Amino acid sequence: MDDQFRQKLQRLGVVKGLKTLQPVPAAPPVEPAQPTNSALPGAEIVTPYGPVWVEKRVYPSFHPHGRYTLGEVHPLSPAALALFGVPYLGTHPAFLDTETTGLAGGAGTLVFLTGIGVWDGDALTLHLVFLRSPAEEAAAMRYVADVLAEATGIVSFNGTGFDLPLLESRFILNRMTPRWRTLPHLDLLPVARQLWRDHLESRRLGALETEILRVQRTEADIESALIPWLYRQYLNTGDVRDMVRVFYHNRMDVLSLVSLLAHVTRMVTSPEQMTLAPGEWAGVGRVFDNAGREADAFAAWERALADVDALDESCAARLWEEMALRHKRREDWNKALALWDAWAQSQPLAVEPLIERAKYHEWRTSDLHAALADAQTALHRAERHPPGLKRTELLTELRHRKERLERKLANGRMEESANRRMSESANRRMSESANERMSEWASSK
Repeated sequence: MDDQFRQKLQRLGVVKGLKTLQPVPAAPPVEPAQPTNSALPGAEIVTPYGPVWVEKRVYPSFHPHGRYTLGEVHPLSPAALALFGVPYLGTHPAFLDTETTGLAGGAGTLVFLTGIGVWDGDALTLHLVFLRSPAEEAAAMRYVADVLAEATGIVSFNGTGFDLPLLESRFILNRMTPRWRTLPHLDLLPVARQLWRDHLESRRLGALETEILRVQRTEADIESALIPWLYRQYLNTGDVRDMVRVFYHNRMDVLSLVSLLAHVTRMVTSPEQMTLAPGEWAGVGRVFDNAGREADAFAAWERALADVDALDESCAARLWEEMALRHKRREDWNKALALWDAWAQSQPLAVEPLIERAKYHEWRTSDLHAALADAQTALHRAERHPPGLKRTELLTELRHRKERLERKLANGRMEESANRRMSESANRRMSESANERMSEWASSK
């Protein structure tokens, strides 16, 4: 590329790599969509890139949010964070949640409200950064960058798949470097999916607030699905009443991140001190297992199975199957058999443990009668399964196994009978030969 062409591209703003990005020059003053004395909570803040609307609230550490006070998140447990797969978040993690004009992402999606909670001493300062008009985006991104400059980590809910990539794209479109992107990040959505997959139908933040954190929102709240539409209405009409409700919604989301982190940390560091449901014990075991702590995972899964009647049937089957499989691989047959026995006894239609027992008896102990008995029982159970392709395939497999075991037993009986006849014939020949020798010996006398 010649220098003249390169200089022309640079004049047009075409550059390669984030390091060479230059901030957008300060925009000329823009008439805000709302006057400074509007009903919106907060105040206008002037940045090097123009004005932006910010609400700041300070919450003391003893402020209650659901079943926890905000200060109970401290100190963060490095052991718990390691189980969740993140490095230490430092002493000043930022709790972040955004409201956007859509869920699709891309250059056309604006982050019109960014909520960031940061610790300042013993208090949590919550910043809500709001775009009164899209023209204020550069100023808003600059304010967000300033708040995150002192953060040592980021905590979000679905931030990996949505909030952080979208916020990063807005920085880049405004020709700013998102330096905060290098901070350690804990996304609580995957954590929630691990812990409550077998306990709750939904792992959305709203469901966790109600079912786990006991957070009660007021009538000021609003459905998150309506928020993009309400912001577009606000831009068209200038009516801020619904935006006040959006502020409340975002504020509660950020505070819930703090309480949720306190709760999930306790679940994996001191589960014995909590009253966990069997499905939650299954989730705690999953976290331990994903972190490579199999012994702790097994202990948690055994706690889940101790109250198997309160555990979802598919979850119980999965736990029995997983633990037995690992014992089987280590050839710890007594433990594997105990799990298969408990599984078969607890679930009258389960065929998998009977198939495993049949394999064990056929190939490990050569007890074909026991193997055939398990295969026949499994076949009777499978016949009671609901019609479908899975049932048809299972019946075919079990009938094949039963017939093969019957043939082996029949061949064994035939072979045993043949061996017995051969032995009897040999004994008879030996007896006749002995008698002949005795006769010959007697004649010689």
